[in-house]
Amino acid sequence: MAGGGDFRGLPTWLAAWLTLSVLVVTWDATFVLTRPHSMPGGNLNWLYSPYNLYITIDKRYGDMEDSFGLAQSWLNIVEIFLGIVALILNYQRKPSTLLVTLVVCTMTFWKTVLYNLMYTRLANGEELGTDDPMMIIFCFVIPNGCWVLFPGLAMWYLYNDILRRITSGVSHGKQN
Repeated sequence: MAGGGDFRGLPTWLAAWLTLSVLVVTWDATFVLTRPHSMPGGNLNWLYSPYNLYITIDKRYGDMEDSFGLAQSWLNIVEIFLGIVALILNYQRKPSTLLVTLVVCTMTFWKTVLYNLMYTRLANGEELGTDDPMMIIFCFVIPNGCWVLFPGLAMWYLYNDILRRITSGVSHGKQN
């Protein structure tokens, strides 16, 4: 990777996921961090109206006393920052993009897994705000599943790409 000459950037699907992730996680974090203004009746609710339904299913988002949801949103800020760094590095075609993107996707993956475990018996979790299977599937499982599936695929891809580069000797001794 002399000077990054053989690094052509992330695959399109991964750069698109990273961009989408930065945008959606920013929206999500600001919803939680600006409560009660982002909640129904708040002066910022117009920016967050889809959350009016979501908070009836995922009760943590509507619970102003839930410290786990608040802490997770502060971690989102770190994730957003690193995602932006990864996108800038990718634009500059820096090989370090691979490592930073792997870190961001690992953060996203495990943060989402932990968040979802908080709703299980394993963590003495609370129940979702509905028993309607269609609401649970379409408003909780699928959206949250995307935040496990795509970072998981990205982690797999990046791990293999980084390993291939290391074992082929392409990146030995070079700093980026």
